[in-house]
Order: sequence, then C-alpha cells, then structure tokens
Amino acid sequence: MRILIVDDDIDLSELIKTKLQSEGHQVGVINTGEGAFEGAKSFKPDIILLDIMLPGVTGYQICRKIRRDPEIYKTAILILTALGEEPEVLHGLEQGADDYLTKPFKLEKLMDKISSLGVFLASINSRNQITNFPGTDAIKREINHKLARGEQIAVVYVNMTGFKPYCVSRGPEGQKRALNFIADLLVEVKKSLGIYECFMAHMGGEHFVILLNAGDAEKFCETLITLFDQRRKELYTPQEYEHGYILVADKNGAEVKCPLMALSLGVVHNQYRPFRNAKRMFEVLAQVRQKSQPLNGKSVYFIDRRHTDR
Repeated sequence: MRILIVDDDIDLSELIKTKLQSEGHQVGVINTGEGAFEGAKSFKPDIILLDIMLPGVTGYQICRKIRRDPEIYKTAILILTALGEEPEVLHGLEQGADDYLTKPFKLEKLMDKISSLGVFLASINSRNQITNFPGTDAIKREINHKLARGEQIAVVYVNMTGFKPYCVSRGPEGQKRALNFIADLLVEVKKSLGIYECFMAHMGGEHFVILLNAGDAEKFCETLITLFDQRRKELYTPQEYEHGYILVADKNGAEVKCPLMALSLGVVHNQYRPFRNAKRMFEVLAQVRQKSQPLNGKSVYFIDRRHTDR
C-alpha cells in the first residue's frame, strides 16, 4: 500500500517509515502541516498517518480538506494524537478520520491499525456478487464524508417485505431474480430523475440503503414505490398476482398464504437537525423503519421530519 506519514516528529517519522518499508509499503513523509494536503494529492496514498498537533496547519484542518476533495477523499486516515482525551478523539473522527492511535505507541500497535485499515479499505471496495452494489461499510463512510463536508443529505432505507417467503417459494434463482429486479429498478429511478449524486448500497438480503441529496429524497421514494408496485407482476404468475399472495410451505409442510412483495422505505435527513456521524443516522433510521409498513399490499415510505430525537 501507499502510506503517507504527516508528523512533525522527524525521528518518529523515520522510524515508522523504515518499519513500513520493511513490510513492503511505499512510504512518503511530510513533517509540517503546511503543504501536507498538497503533498497528499500528489502522493495519492491509500492510508495517511496524520498527527493532530502540527505546525502551521492542524491535522483536523488537513483531514477536513481531504474529505472535501473529489480526488483523495476516499483515503483512509489514521489520526495520531498525544492528547488521547475522548473529546479530541471524537472531534478527529467527526472531521472524517477512520481511526486513531494515542501517542506514545508501540510499532506493533501501529501495524495492527494499518492492517485493520487495509481490511476496511478492501471491505468498502467489495461488491455484492448479485447486485454489484457496495456494502454497509462503504455507505457509512460516504455518509460520514458528506456530513464532514456539511452537506444536506438524506438516507433512504429500502426493505422488500415478503422477500423471504418468495425465496422459499422460488429457490436460489428466484432470490437472484428478485434482487436483480430491485437493483435495476433503483438504478433506473436514479437515471430517470437525473439524480447524479446518489450512492446505493446493498446491506444484504432484502435490505438496501440509498444516500442522496436531501432535496431529492421525496421524489425518489415516490417514483420508486410507484414503479415497484406497477412492475412486481413480472415476478409472479398471473394467478398469484390476481390473488395477491403466494402459497409457501411452512416448516410442517402446510401451505401458507404470503402477501406479494412490497417496499417499505424509511428516510432520515439532516435538514432540521444535525447528525455528527452515520452511526447516529442509522440508529434513527432503525426507529423510522418501524413507521413504514406496507398497507393493503401497497408500498409506502415514511420521512422523519422531527427537529429533535424525541
């Protein structure tokens, strides 16, 4: 990996550089805050080891600039801090850092952190084999980056109710067909509405999450549920669609009537209240999802418009 060290402690920087190079990494070193951002853009590292207390420009400022830059905003950032207090660490993570390490530290601990960040980078770059969408880590990181840049965003949780009975009825091929159906529909809605700033992730199973500008959320949800309800007939026989259910064998072998699939969408945004990180947005999203349940077989969406968590 390409690793950039930004630290004004020259001896420590050289020690870390020697260790990293012995492990086969390409390493760059900058010993001042001035020019660190420009150096990062030139070096294009996979990981930056970023000291917080730097002469000229603080690590917090550099972190924010990196997260706002379209070329290197995805770089993993490990902040190094001699402060070690929770407020300072939390502030660094809120500026867009991925992890932290308190000084003084052992090189073995640093290498463990770098190894974990390597696994994390591999995770956010991985794709679901069926939908080709990235997963949970990737979208949470995108949310954190946009929050750090002060953008007005909305997070849409997409759940296909009735998915599990459908998979039992249709088997692996049916599962693949249903997932491709919703993935293609999500992309189609994005393109048809001309929504270019839109990040889609597959959380696993019937669960998807969409990140988009706050002003685009409502029209996205309305268009998506309308098209889904119109086209879901493609997944069923004419008889099933007419009856509004499928027959699925339960664990005792008895046939049970299960409703057709529908969409349940929950939406959280930061137009009325601030969110500091993706973790908190997902916690609120879990609450909102409970308020969005399909009615009479029709897909629905619910937008949280509260100004507080109460």
